[in-house]
Amino acid sequence: MRNDDPKTLARHIVPLVRPSDVLLAVGPAFDGRDPWAAPQLLLIGPGQPPQGVTATVGAMRWGTYSVAGSDPVRLGFWTSQELAAIAEIVERLALAARVPAVRAHFPRLDHGTLKLLHDLRRGEVLAGASEAAVWRERLGLDELHLYVAAIHLRRFAARRRQAEGLLDDGDFEDAGWMLSECGAELLAALLAATGETNPRRHWHPRLLRLHEATVGAEDTARVLRLLRQGPCAGGGARAVRAALREADLLHAAVLRRCPSLPAPSPRSAPVA
Repeated sequence: MRNDDPKTLARHIVPLVRPSDVLLAVGPAFDGRDPWAAPQLLLIGPGQPPQGVTATVGAMRWGTYSVAGSDPVRLGFWTSQELAAIAEIVERLALAARVPAVRAHFPRLDHGTLKLLHDLRRGEVLAGASEAAVWRERLGLDELHLYVAAIHLRRFAARRRQAEGLLDDGDFEDAGWMLSECGAELLAALLAATGETNPRRHWHPRLLRLHEATVGAEDTARVLRLLRQGPCAGGGARAVRAALREADLLHAAVLRRCPSLPAPSPRSAPVA
């Protein structure tokens, strides 16, 4: 029997999971990307992983590990202490996203941490449901989409300022290339505004199509044009500025979908 079925995985691994552990099935099969993909497992627990599971403690990375009674599986292991540290960052992020006075100290979440938070939010709990609920509340995962939107709007503001600076220097080609960077940040923010927090950028165009009804045809077309803009040397400053005006409309669309997020104007936000 293949071990890519969550119930089969659970039969092998759940007996090894302690009451304080959480085991989730995550990955493409559970976040809307590929329902036919083999699931990955995410294990959370204090200290060392349970006997029979070989994993690296504190590595904050994924690996293929041997699990007693089954073939090797793709497994991520995080300690409770690591999640507690992330919870403190998320708490500061929630404050910075809403309070202008502390926005200058906007905390950063790297790609690996954002992936972990997304997996915790979207994964299927195989064991430790009560502990999983505690972590989801402690990490503020119900509002993860707001934090992700705030992060990408801030990054967009930085890219936009860079594009404006290049225009002022007469560097129209590099300013044009910066438009695609603006588009990538706005696409991630638009997806977050629909509740989609997947940080894997190579999946964002497909996820945009999945959420097109919510995003709207006009904004979908607008962000795709921005992504494909590339160098605008032929159109010069006029073409770049026209694209930036469209980017500002997308910025406003994200804020309309996230009314509790008083994000700064893209023209005034500090460079991230």
